[in-house]
Amino acid sequence: MRPIVLSALLLGSTLVGCTEASLEEDGGADLAGQDDKGDAVPGIEVQARLEPGTVDTTLTTAMPRPGFVFYAAEGTKVSLEVTHAGTTTGLDTLLKVYGPRLADGSYPKTLATDEDAGYGKLSKISDLAISIPGFYLVEVTNGATATPTASAKARLKLSCTGTCKTDAPVNPLGLDVRWYQRAAERHALSLQSYGAATAKVAAKVAAGVPASWGVIMDIDETTLNNSAYQHARSDLGTGYSPASWTAWVNQKAATPIDGALAFTKKVKQLGGKVVFVTNRMAGTECPQTEANLASTGFTYDQILCRPQGAPSDKTPRFDQVKQGMEVVAFVGDNILDFPALTQDLRKQPESAYAAFGETFFIIPNPMYGSFEKNVD
Repeated sequence: MRPIVLSALLLGSTLVGCTEASLEEDGGADLAGQDDKGDAVPGIEVQARLEPGTVDTTLTTAMPRPGFVFYAAEGTKVSLEVTHAGTTTGLDTLLKVYGPRLADGSYPKTLATDEDAGYGKLSKISDLAISIPGFYLVEVTNGATATPTASAKARLKLSCTGTCKTDAPVNPLGLDVRWYQRAAERHALSLQSYGAATAKVAAKVAAGVPASWGVIMDIDETTLNNSAYQHARSDLGTGYSPASWTAWVNQKAATPIDGALAFTKKVKQLGGKVVFVTNRMAGTECPQTEANLASTGFTYDQILCRPQGAPSDKTPRFDQVKQGMEVVAFVGDNILDFPALTQDLRKQPESAYAAFGETFFIIPNPMYGSFEKNVD
């Protein structure tokens, strides 16, 4: 906590040039998202990195609120404005600036806020003096008297007297994403796991299986590689959020995990069924996921996405699949992708892992997962 307290004290005494309300605003930015997919809280959605010029965004009456990260050097004066041109007519907006960004990813102090200093009810912050070099966050949202709207366009302009450009990353790429995207070991482990799964399934079929049999697979980081999303979020100095994740799913740009495509083809060749059980949301993310799978060459028999409003627990969906076929293999990257298992398994003896390599096959993923909540 010491760095946060120190930064707040420094900012309170050295930053000048804020709007009239800035000294009354002490709270930090409430960023959208947390580490558990699907359960994240709303807040400010960091959408892009901002340099001098304009950017367009969309305002709605729903959370989250759009946010943009910008750099400012020491001694720079920053001006931000929701412009008249390019913004929906009659829109009432609010601007807030937070910062500077700390190493933990937080923006601990509100430096300036304005609702109506610009054209009409549009907001404008002029000549915000920066005395601590670093990255800052600007939030643009509906003002207090804004008329409820499903979608309105706002154009945000950044101008600087001084330096607002840098090649420095907002957040250095972590070892987890670097390893996942760049390590030969990750490719080797994925191929090794799928190779073992293929051999075991083939052996079970040769030994005799029921007429209706198949495998259950997770999708994210088991079948499809989403590390480009993780990399992009790191580049913005933030992490997962529901809105950004859905936007990524909509791009249908995830690529196959090493060995996954060959495994599914072999299962189908042997006469089995391929069933995907994923926590991508039904309705809002499932159709795009099916399109992404098809575009990358996957064929399958069923996909069970997470029902709207349902918990992330996959057990009910596992049971649903088991009613129609014998499951000879589960493949996943998270311990929760396997029936009846949790992170408590790590405290059990080696004998508790007997199903791995026999019925359970795990794909490496150090980027995120249920392990993040382990405290011991």
